[in-house]
Amino acid sequence: MKLSLCFNSTDDSSDECDSTNPDINKIAGVLEHELETLYPESKNYEHAEISITFVKPKEIRVLNHEYRNVDEATDVLSFPMELDESENLPVLMLGDIVICPDEVSRLHPELESREAMCLMIAHSFLHLLGYDHDTQEKENEMWNIQNGIKDKLLEALI
Repeated sequence: MKLSLCFNSTDDSSDECDSTNPDINKIAGVLEHELETLYPESKNYEHAEISITFVKPKEIRVLNHEYRNVDEATDVLSFPMELDESENLPVLMLGDIVICPDEVSRLHPELESREAMCLMIAHSFLHLLGYDHDTQEKENEMWNIQNGIKDKLLEALI
């Protein structure tokens, strides 16, 4: 199974789905390995896809209000795709991640920007796989896994 990432930005027209970009390939490689470990059913697919979009605070505030009924900007939102296993598709569409770098910096001043972005990707990736942090037990599990993925992403990007 091969995982593809597309990086998009709403401030310009540059979309990075280019498989020759070394950083995108490194991130995809880490997430692909984690996907196979955390979601064994992924091995039934030839390909998996995640879209990551970078937005401004105003845009993420609108999304946060529309989808979570929270009228404020946030650092990251995850939009998992509804999986219908009966469709028997060769591509596992995991969903979309929306990151607001300005809010990431504001909400996580203790982290340098690369570490913060890796944390956002790890966190939202787990949401795409169905993890949540609505109870202390679930939060502990998710945070442990997320920190491991964040560290692997950081190591891959060195």
